[in-house]
Parts: sequence; structure tokens; C-alpha cells
Amino acid sequence: MSVIIEQSAISAAPADAGSIDHAVAAARQCLDRAGVAADDIDVLVNVGVYRDGNVVEPANSALIQQGLGMHLDYQAGSGRSTFSFDLRNGACGVLDAVHAATALLTNGTVERVLIVGSDAHPGGLAHAPEDFRYATAGAAWLLSKNVDPEVGFGAIHIPPPRGRAPQTHPGVHGYLDLTSMGTLGQQTITVEAAEDYSAVLTETAADTLRYYLDRRPDIVSDRTILVTNNPVAGFATGLAEQFGFARGYQAMTGDRDAGSSGLAIAFHQLREQGELAPGTELVLLAAGSGPMAACVSYRVEEAA
Repeated sequence: MSVIIEQSAISAAPADAGSIDHAVAAARQCLDRAGVAADDIDVLVNVGVYRDGNVVEPANSALIQQGLGMHLDYQAGSGRSTFSFDLRNGACGVLDAVHAATALLTNGTVERVLIVGSDAHPGGLAHAPEDFRYATAGAAWLLSKNVDPEVGFGAIHIPPPRGRAPQTHPGVHGYLDLTSMGTLGQQTITVEAAEDYSAVLTETAADTLRYYLDRRPDIVSDRTILVTNNPVAGFATGLAEQFGFARGYQAMTGDRDAGSSGLAIAFHQLREQGELAPGTELVLLAAGSGPMAACVSYRVEEAA
């Protein structure tokens, strides 16, 4: 048995929609493409970070679940329901979600897990400054079991954040400035990037890849595509050249970082371009603030 990405999707919501709308749109399209009803999802995991109105409670996963009409009311005698929760770890959150989903799917607790990621400026596009680094976007992966143990996800490597000297910048720091936001708390977010962010993050990602490849001799780089999120320009291409991958591909969302949905977007874009034929070998790599990076191998399964 293995765990596969049964289906994927990118949000087709209007550009001025919020993070919840983008998550719902991506999830709905993903389910429609798979021919799966919303009520047939056992677990929904939301990995989004930048949220509409800076809402923390209730969990945004509950709002996404509501938007999908997914088990809105408890039905007496029903043995099936959907458990949803938020899991926030920036760009690497999607692989944390895959790790959790793999455990649930492998032990037979659930049959399908839906992972969604989306980000938007808390004040909407009307209040987003030009230097807000994150794209308003969303993506979804539907994970399920496959009988072929040679396809799907391999071992997942999620090291702790590399860390920096005390009191120094983690790379990208997003926070609410409580001393100056006044009455604009639902429209405001401060995002600062360290001057050396690109270099330090790329080095962190390289260390993560090196550790992973050294322990996975079955991964032949020159027959493998490196798929990444897009934290900095040229991220995937540079790493692919450094490690001898067949090619590198990173999420295409203009000049803005796709944030929590970056890796899922990149995978879906490659699939839509017809570049993920059965048997294609991938290494999925996500990297972001911490600085930290996480990766996993993936072999594309036969089409259903």
C-alpha cells in the first residue's frame, strides 16, 4: 500500500476573493475532478497562514468545511463524519499535513484526506501594499491509498528549523504590530524579510536535499524532477543544477510567493502541462521562514 495524490487543483476564485474563498474554490474543484463528494472526505487539513481579517478562531478549516457544505449537521446513526483542523508551518505545512495524513491512511483510520492551502492579505486587495510578498492564491490535494507500494510518497524528511542566532531574523517575519495598528487590526499585517533571506533559505534547502539524497540511493537525480514552492526567484532551477536533477520547476504565481499553497500549485501546474506521466520520479521540496525546508520523493501512479 502507498499514499498518492489522487487529485489536485488550483483556485479559480476571483482575484479579489479572500483566503477562505480561494481554499473553498480549490477544494471544490479538486473534489469535482476526482468525482468525490464533499461528505466522503474523512479529514480536512488547512495549512493556510495569511487569513481574512486575521481570524484565528474559529479554525479556518471549520470555515472552509462550511463553505464546502461538508457534514454541516450531525446525522444520528451516521458512522461517517469529517474532522477538520488547521496546521500552520508556512510553506512546509503541506508536507507536515502529508505526514499526518499518511499515518491516518496507513493505519486504516481514514480513506481520504483533503489538504488545502491559501493565503491573502487580511485586508483584501484594496488594503494590500505593493510590497506584500504573498500571492492571493489557493490549492488543494486529495490524498488516498493505492495498492501499488512502488508509487506515491516516499519517506518524508521534515527537519527542525535551522535557526539563527538569538534575536536575529527568522527569514520572513509576519506579525500584527499591536502598538500601531489602532482600529485597523483586521486589515493590517506587517511582513519583513531579512536581507540575506534568499541566500540563507537556498543554503538551508540545499542542506535538506543533500541529507535526503545521501540517505536515499534509490533516487537518481538525473532522472528526477525537483518540484518546489517559489520563495525566491530561480529557486528550483538553481537547486536542480546544483544537484544534477533532470530539471527544476517552481510554482508560477507571478512575482509573489505562493505561500502555503506553493508546492501544491507547482505539482498541479506540472500535472496540467502533461509532464507527470506514470512512473515519473519527483522530489517535492518546500522551503520558507525559519529558515527551514522539507522534502519527500514521489513516484507518479497510473491514471485512474
